[in-house]
Amino acid sequence: MKIRASAPGKLVLTGEYAVLEGAPALVLAVDRRAQVSVEALPDQAIVIDAPDLDVVGATARLDAGGRLVLDDAALAAGGRLALFGSIVESVAALAQLPGFHAGLDTHAFFSPEPPRRKLGLGSSAALGVALGGALHALAGLEPTSAGSLIAAHRRAQGGVGSGLDIAASLAGGLISYVWREDQPQVTPVDWPAELEFCCAWSGRPASTGVFLRSLADWRARAPVRHAALMGDLASCARVAAGALLEHRTDTLIEAVDAYAAGLARLGAASGLDIMSAEHRALRAVAADCGVAYKPCGAGGGDVGLAVAADAGRMAAFRRGVLHAGLRILELQPARQGLRVHRDN
Repeated sequence: MKIRASAPGKLVLTGEYAVLEGAPALVLAVDRRAQVSVEALPDQAIVIDAPDLDVVGATARLDAGGRLVLDDAALAAGGRLALFGSIVESVAALAQLPGFHAGLDTHAFFSPEPPRRKLGLGSSAALGVALGGALHALAGLEPTSAGSLIAAHRRAQGGVGSGLDIAASLAGGLISYVWREDQPQVTPVDWPAELEFCCAWSGRPASTGVFLRSLADWRARAPVRHAALMGDLASCARVAAGALLEHRTDTLIEAVDAYAAGLARLGAASGLDIMSAEHRALRAVAADCGVAYKPCGAGGGDVGLAVAADAGRMAAFRRGVLHAGLRILELQPARQGLRVHRDN
């Protein structure tokens, strides 16, 4: 029996960085999906094919302590399968896993033209959710939870990250997400019918983990300034979440624009290139069209999100992006999060 699972990527409307301080984040699951297949093997071997990670035919096993041991020491040292190992170990701690073959596919999260580059839509989180769902089914366990997946994802990332991307991939749709006292709080919310959105790609990838570690270093050097800027972002994130719940779309759009300005101030103070040159160019196009635009996630590259309540303004933004030589990503909300099914 083969088990197949998939999970969507995400866009952050508001709340990145500030979510680590307990502020609400608004996160939309989108229709780029990570695909995982697992099939039990007759022995205890684990075989991994993950072409997008440059891994084909890698072999591993679980040791007596439930730790995943890769047979290729160089591959283990490189860390490309750190998330895979963390997810496998978390499931093995709950039930005995047979040997299995795993196929991991995240090609939808890369640019189609060479050189292939990550788009920044949360591929690792989507892959972790899909893998967790597939392995829970293989082991005969109840469906996986956000808390356990976030814990495994954070272990793989050295303890950093809020888990908002995991929560969005698992739940699907639009969620309000709060990380408080090391626990996720996930609330499904409705996307306003009149709110147009458009995703633009900066053309270069960025590393969330690197940005978060650099931000932690700066926080240690400038705690007062850090607290002030995070307070501004948190206040803006609360306005955005409240406006969404109260169906005040104009206020939500204003909050998105204000959040972008707050991210720019955070980047300038910390020395992080959050509002990169590409994002500044996209923000200028948006301003000319009367549209709100901000980077999604850590910034510095990857994708950004534009929102407006006017289809004509959004159409003008799309034309402006193409004129600037940047790229629109055609995305739709993913109403369903994790999907798991069995091929008998």
